[in-house]
Amino acid sequence: MPETYSAMNLFLDFSVIGILILGIWLFRWPHRAKFGNLTAAFALTCAAALILYRSGTQYPYIVLLSLAVGSAAGYWVAKRITMIQIPAMVAFQHGAGGVAAFSLSLAELMRGTLHLGMINEISGLFGLAIGSLTFSGSMIAGGKLSGKLGQTPRILPKHTWLVMLNLACIIVLIIAALYAPAGSRIFLHIVIIFLSILFGILFSIRIGGADMPVLISFLNATAGLAAAFCGMIIENKLLISCGATVAASGSILTHVMCKAMNRSLFRVFVPVEKSPPKPAVDNEQNRVADPVEKETQHLPVEKNNFEKAVEIARKANKVIIVPGYGMAVAQAQFEVIDFSNEMLSMGKEVKFAIHPVAGRMPGHMNVLLAEAGVDYDMLEEMDIINPEFKETDFTLVIGACDVVNPAAIETDGSPISGMPILLTHESKHVVCCNLDDKPGYSGVENPLYKNSNTVMLLGDAKETVRKLVENLSESSSAPEESTGLDSLQDNKKSQADLAVTALSSAKKIIIIPGYGMALAQAQFKVAELASVLESMGTEVKFAIHPVAGRMPGHMNVLLAEAEVDYDKLCEMDVINPEFSQTDAVLVFGACDVVNPAAMDTQGTPISGMPILTAHDAKKVIVCNFDEKPGYSGVENTLYDNPKTIMLLGDAASTADDLLDALKA
Repeated sequence: MPETYSAMNLFLDFSVIGILILGIWLFRWPHRAKFGNLTAAFALTCAAALILYRSGTQYPYIVLLSLAVGSAAGYWVAKRITMIQIPAMVAFQHGAGGVAAFSLSLAELMRGTLHLGMINEISGLFGLAIGSLTFSGSMIAGGKLSGKLGQTPRILPKHTWLVMLNLACIIVLIIAALYAPAGSRIFLHIVIIFLSILFGILFSIRIGGADMPVLISFLNATAGLAAAFCGMIIENKLLISCGATVAASGSILTHVMCKAMNRSLFRVFVPVEKSPPKPAVDNEQNRVADPVEKETQHLPVEKNNFEKAVEIARKANKVIIVPGYGMAVAQAQFEVIDFSNEMLSMGKEVKFAIHPVAGRMPGHMNVLLAEAGVDYDMLEEMDIINPEFKETDFTLVIGACDVVNPAAIETDGSPISGMPILLTHESKHVVCCNLDDKPGYSGVENPLYKNSNTVMLLGDAKETVRKLVENLSESSSAPEESTGLDSLQDNKKSQADLAVTALSSAKKIIIIPGYGMALAQAQFKVAELASVLESMGTEVKFAIHPVAGRMPGHMNVLLAEAEVDYDKLCEMDVINPEFSQTDAVLVFGACDVVNPAAMDTQGTPISGMPILTAHDAKKVIVCNFDEKPGYSGVENTLYDNPKTIMLLGDAASTADDLLDALKA
C-alpha cells in the first residue's frame, strides 16, 4: 500500500510539473502566451493544493482567509497596473518570492534541528540567505524601475570590497549556525537575514541603465533557487522541481542578456570602480518620473523637420522601426502600429528592429508591440536586422537612445563601449522621435542625433507619431504627388460604394473569417458589422473552414471572444450548399480556404482540398490586406471573378469603414 501511495504521489507531482512546462513552452508564441500563462498558473495552483492536502493544516480558516486576501490584492494590483509599470511589478514579485522563501526557511529552522538532517539544515540556511538578498535586491530594482530611486548606478568607495566582506560574513555565519547551540541559533539566523538584505542592497545599487534587464533576470533565477532550497528543507519534490525550473530559465535569460550587452556576468555585477560619468539628470528617462516636469519640458517639433520627415517617409520603400523605452513611457505603441499600417497600406516594406535590452526587462518591447496587435513576423532580432540597415530608406527611432548610439562601437572607455547596437546610423535616413536630445541611461552623448542623415522630432513620441500618421494620410492623396494615386483612390472608393450597395440590398449574407482577421484583431468589428446587418433585417451566418487560422477552432475562439452567437457559426459541409442562395459573402482575411483553384487546378499544394464555395454567391466582398497568395503560394482565382469586390487594406479598418457607411 505505501508503494502504491508513493507511486501515485510521484504521478501527481510529475503531472503538475508537466503542466507547468507546457505553460512555459507556450510562451514561445505571442498568440499562445496568454493561454500559457493561465496554464502555468493552473499548475502552480494544483501544486499548492497538493501540498496543503498532503501536509494538512491546523488552522484551515487562516489559510483560506490568507488565500482570499492575497488573491484579492493580486487581482486589484493586476487590474490597475500599466505596461510601463510591468518591469517594476516583476521586480516586486521576485521580491515577494524571496520573502516567502526566507520565511519558510526560518520557520523550519526555528522548529529545531532534531527533525532536520544536515543537508536539510544547510538547504534551509541557503534558502534564508538567498531569499533575503532576493527580497532586498528586488526592492532596489523595483525602486529604480519605477523612478522612486535614482536610476543611475550608485558606486560606493571600495564597493567591491564591501560586497565581498558582506558575503564572507554570511558564509561564516551559515557555518557557525550549523554547529552553534540550539538556543543561540535563532540570533544567528536573524543576523544572516539582515546581512543578506544588506548584501542585496549593496549588490543592486551599482547596477542601472542598460544592465537592468540582466539584474531582473538574475533575480528571477535567485528567487527560483531560494524556492528549490525551501523544497529541500521540507523534502518536497514538487517545490524543488518548480524552483529549479525557474532558476534554470532565469539563468539562461541572464546569459542571453549578458551576451546582448557583450560583457561577462562578472563585469556586470562587479564593474570597474571608477568615477561614473555625471548622469544627465534632465534626460528623458529621469524626467518622466515627474509628470509635471514631463509636461513642462516637452520641446516643440520644428515644422521644417516635420515636413522633411513626412517627405522621407512618403518616398521610402523600405522602413525599419526601432522602439525603445521612451515609446513605453509615452505609451505610443498603438500610434506606432498605426504608422506601420499606414506605411504598409502605401506599399512599403516595414519591419521592427528589437534590441535585447531595449526597455527595462527582457522582452519588454515585444510585449508592448504584441499588446498593440503587431504581426509578430514583423519583429526582427538585432543580429538578423543589422545587415539590412544599409539598404533601408527610412529608419524611425521611437524613444530609443543607448541601443542606437554609435558611440558604443566608436568610443572606448564609456559605460556602453563594446555593447552591440542597432546600426540605424547606416540607414539612408533616420528620424528620431524622442522627448529630447539628451543622453540616455548611460550618460553618453549620442552622435546619431548630429548625423547629416538624421531628422530630430523632439517632444512627446505619442503626439509626434500621431501627427506623422495624419500627415501621411493627407499627403498620400495630394494631387501634385499622386503619380497615379488619384485613379487608385477613385477605384477604391468605387469598390467601397459597390460593397455598401451590395450589403444594403442583401437579404442573406455569409461572413467567412480567416487568419488575416486574427492578425488585424478585427473580430470585434466583424461581430459589430454582423449585428448592424441583422438590425437591417438581413440574415447573417458565419462559415467556418476547419483549417482557417493556425490551430483547430481558432476562428470559433476569436468569434466567441467577440460574443458572436455560437448558433450562427456553420461548419463547411453544412454551409456550402447555401452559398448559391446567398446574396453577398464577406471574406475577412481568408485566402486558401476560399480559393477555387483547389478544385479547378491540379498539382498545386491545395489541389483537392475542400474549400468554402464562396464563388457560388451572387456577390463576394473580399476584405483582405492585399491580393497576394496565401500560405500555399497559389494565386486565388476568386479575386479575378467579375462578381468579386476587393477592399484591400487592414481588415479592422475596412470593417470600420463599412460600419460607418451602413450606419449612415
